[in-house]
Amino acid sequence: MKMLNRNKAIAFSLITITSLLSGCGSESDSEIITSQSEVDLAIETAIKESTVPAIDDFALKISTLNTEIDNFCTGPADTTKLSTVQNAWKDSFNSWYGVLPFKFGPLSITNNSSAALDYIDFYRNATAANQTIFLDNSNSEISTFIDAAGTISETSLSNSRPKELGLLTLETALFETLAGDSTTASNIVIDFNNETEKCDFIQAIGYELNTRTTTIQNQWKVDYRNTGISYQTLFSQNTLEEYFSSFDDDGKGTPASEAVVVSIQEFLDFIGNADIINELNRYGNDTIWSALAKSVDSIEKILDQSDTTELSIYAVMKNNGYEQDVETIKTNIIDLKDKITNKNITDFEAAAKALDGNFKTSVINGLNINKGLTFADGDS
Repeated sequence: MKMLNRNKAIAFSLITITSLLSGCGSESDSEIITSQSEVDLAIETAIKESTVPAIDDFALKISTLNTEIDNFCTGPADTTKLSTVQNAWKDSFNSWYGVLPFKFGPLSITNNSSAALDYIDFYRNATAANQTIFLDNSNSEISTFIDAAGTISETSLSNSRPKELGLLTLETALFETLAGDSTTASNIVIDFNNETEKCDFIQAIGYELNTRTTTIQNQWKVDYRNTGISYQTLFSQNTLEEYFSSFDDDGKGTPASEAVVVSIQEFLDFIGNADIINELNRYGNDTIWSALAKSVDSIEKILDQSDTTELSIYAVMKNNGYEQDVETIKTNIIDLKDKITNKNITDFEAAAKALDGNFKTSVINGLNINKGLTFADGDS
């Protein structure tokens, strides 16, 4: 690997001879010597440059969506305002898929026995059978809630079940009439004007999305579970087990490198099932394809921060002798992007599985992390 330039070397000024004997986190065969192992440093940079910006972008998009919902519900609805709020929903959904490869930490914290993620996207963690049922019943769930709720305030959904909340429930309300008999903009507008409680309902959804997303962002960047330290810091420095017991998932001491690789692999398992593309294109707007493109961008950014550091995950893999594996991964990512552009479901599924295989083998081996790590096929 070429030598670090002077500016980048500053970040690693704590280099010592004892680092040879006491590097923390994952082991590596690399010749790079720092107070942290090069794998840990690569993960720390990857989180800073990929995951945290994805969280920030999602929080911003949800805030904008919440504002547009309020604008839409101020005065009579019309097709122009409907188009604006629908586009804000699409932007939020795309941004969400930039976050989904990182399903750990704040996204996995439970609330009433359900992960925080479930309140944003119940579909993601449901079984295949329940995914279909959830989408099929979404409109009737909305109607049932509106009929029974009486006056709906912005906090009326705060104690609701995960499947009554989230982006996909909001999508149903914005892209379909309550009767489920039309997706035409003019009919949806009539629906909102005739059923004023429907606007109250989407405002309550917007409030919940905004509140929960802001909490997730705060935990990533400021204070994770009342430790006074950000999850970003605790996670990337492998110090979660110093604050949480072994009875807590955070206290198991899983290296950050392993957690990232497993999370991305599980996500690739999830999108490698063609059913999700058919089901999540239910209104024919191709939103899932642009959302998947956002996911691939996030995964690519995790692997390669060559524009900001010479110690990216790709660089560590190459330094450990896995140059060809890196080139194969790059080729497979290009192929996956091509299948998204062409909207070819069968070929996309195969390309996702190929990249999934890379994370199960090449990335694990290239980073020389937990050699006993095994992966289950499929996803819950």
